[in-house]
Amino acid sequence: MEARGIVESCDDCHALAPPLPAGVNPRGLRALELWQTDVTQIAEFGRLKYVHVTVDTFSSAMWASTHTGEKAHDVICHWRQVFAILGTPSTVKTDIGPAYASQQVRQFLQLW
Repeated sequence: MEARGIVESCDDCHALAPPLPAGVNPRGLRALELWQTDVTQIAEFGRLKYVHVTVDTFSSAMWASTHTGEKAHDVICHWRQVFAILGTPSTVKTDIGPAYASQQVRQFLQLW
């Protein structure tokens, strides 16, 4: 919110581009700063229909992995893969679904 206030009070910033409306997904200013992650279902994948996707909002680097569910252990398995491939982010944005809000996922993230 502090950054939004600075941009809103900056005359030069308004000359360059209109301010972003509320609800727009934020973007990281450097790699590994802000990731977005979610799960989608692709029925054609059969048993592995849950596709977990994570995107680095700065670099657009993406990792997707298929799983048999969308529970906490599936999220952790996906993130272990992503951390090994892309590195460890400062912040991960989720939809705060049950798996992401679970104690198991919170404990996992505290270790990283």
